[in-house]
Amino acid sequence: MLTAADAEFHHTKDSPWDWCETNLFAFYIPEARISGTIYMCARPMVGAAMADITIQDRLTSSWHDQLYIDNQQHMPCPASLLDYSLPNGLHVKAVEPLKYYRIDYIGNDNTELHLDYHLFAGPFDINDPAMDPMAEKRLGSAWDQAMRGHYEVTGHVTGEAIIRGKKYKVDCVETGDRSWGPRKETGNRNTVWLHGSYGKDLTFHLFAEADPARSEEYGELISGFVLEDGKYYGLTDVKGRTERRFHMPMSTECEIVDVRGKRYHLTGSAINSGAWAPFPAMVYYQSFMRWNLDGKIGYGAQIDSSNVEYISKNRDLLLTR
Repeated sequence: MLTAADAEFHHTKDSPWDWCETNLFAFYIPEARISGTIYMCARPMVGAAMADITIQDRLTSSWHDQLYIDNQQHMPCPASLLDYSLPNGLHVKAVEPLKYYRIDYIGNDNTELHLDYHLFAGPFDINDPAMDPMAEKRLGSAWDQAMRGHYEVTGHVTGEAIIRGKKYKVDCVETGDRSWGPRKETGNRNTVWLHGSYGKDLTFHLFAEADPARSEEYGELISGFVLEDGKYYGLTDVKGRTERRFHMPMSTECEIVDVRGKRYHLTGSAINSGAWAPFPAMVYYQSFMRWNLDGKIGYGAQIDSSNVEYISKNRDLLLTR
């Protein structure tokens, strides 16, 4: 069971050199087709951290075509994840760990973020069999190494974004995550990680394997949940497919089943997209999606992740799909 202590670093003096700890926060402004990602990846055993702030606003296959990018790779690793400031202007404070976070960022070209994250229902621990019905099958495999610790958090995000001098009000329900464990920079698996929120009462999330060079269909379910009326229901099955332009998610259809046997049929279409690469070993083909559930409209990201070896090896197949 996760506690407030799990918001802090987990490495020890005996952790391997490639130990990794991440925080991902996100926000969106659908009326402006804007979505933003605030990502920090720390390597405490080598004393380094990278951080990426990417704000998307259009359909493109290129990262550098987006509205705003600040990616810095070699900053000092913070001493704590509960209250840290980085040289790029990012300040993250766990005001109440696993409940309330404050994000402030003073960036480049008159760009600032001032956001409050009030989380619902605590974290969803993908490695807790009492919470995630897929956990017991997965424990002991490679997944519990790359993601020895991993949880998702969903909450109400409010505040202000100033992007190249233009002010926007932020008021959305969004999902982020946190991971820790040894993480290689080669040979990581391809996955689909997606979610959509319909206000405070309903959010869905799924994490599945994929082989996008060969199939639009999803592979095996790794993890996922339905968060309904403040309570998590782990997923037991998913059937889904994504139509892509090269590797970029353009439209998605999926059916998810939770532990209650309740089925949800969802369709989604991209309203912005970009090839996001916060660190060089992986490319995250990220689209901000408009999700339709029985006529109800929600929003959230779909991120198709691939390692660069896979992309290079399968480049011709990916171009013809």
